[in-house]
Amino acid sequence: MVNSCDKLEAMLTVVILHCITLVQGSCGSCPAGTFWNGTDCGKNKNLACIPCPPNSFSSTAGEQRTCDICKRCEGIFRTKRECTPTSNTECDCMSGYHCSGAGCSKCQPDCKQGQEFTGKGCRDCSFGTFNDLTRGNCRHWTNCSLNGLVVLVNGTNKRDVVCGSAKTDATPGAISITVPSSLIRNDKDRQLAIFTLALTMATGFFVLLLLSWFCCGIRNKKKLPYLLKQTFIKPVQTAQEEDACSCGFPEEEQGDREIVKFQSELHLELFLKDSN
Repeated sequence: MVNSCDKLEAMLTVVILHCITLVQGSCGSCPAGTFWNGTDCGKNKNLACIPCPPNSFSSTAGEQRTCDICKRCEGIFRTKRECTPTSNTECDCMSGYHCSGAGCSKCQPDCKQGQEFTGKGCRDCSFGTFNDLTRGNCRHWTNCSLNGLVVLVNGTNKRDVVCGSAKTDATPGAISITVPSSLIRNDKDRQLAIFTLALTMATGFFVLLLLSWFCCGIRNKKKLPYLLKQTFIKPVQTAQEEDACSCGFPEEEQGDREIVKFQSELHLELFLKDSN
């Protein structure tokens, strides 16, 4: 048993010494962007550490024997950052897609708000969940009761619920709810828009009323002289009526009628001049 332990200890010692020898004879300090060609660095380190060839890189320092091949962004992938001797190419997804997986290994199509992407395509968020982005998974609505709050605005598949505090007053059954300032602002804006619309409609109606009254006044003003003229004009008599009148009235009475007719026409002309 003792001999077995001694043999095992001796073998471990040999392995450790061999490793130390390899480390001392290697070039473990080759910088990033180079690789070790397997020769001893010695006094000239540049002969042992070779720069990475084009389209390859080495991101860590050590005794890396080869450089890694740069990744190529093809298909729906697009190049976000070009490959350098010390870093790999960084890819991104074209418009309408987003990265998924480590290092953007996959591109998934963007969904609408209120949806999430599955292996079979975009799916609407179920009740009680929401997604306000075009990527990612649906998340559960906030549980307001966990923080001692109440739900002020119900959630949808596109937005989370709005929580607020409910403070009870001294009066039994009276509850005052603290509404977020954003909701108050939106309500004020809505009231202002309604008031502005009502004021505009009332102003328009008043203007139309004034125009109607003005037009009617002009029309009546034009009709008034005509009505007065018709009132003072002597009706046209037929030949029989003239004969009857000439037989029925004496000559003096006919003279008086001529005077009255002249006065009426004179008054009419003066009235028309004043109206104009």
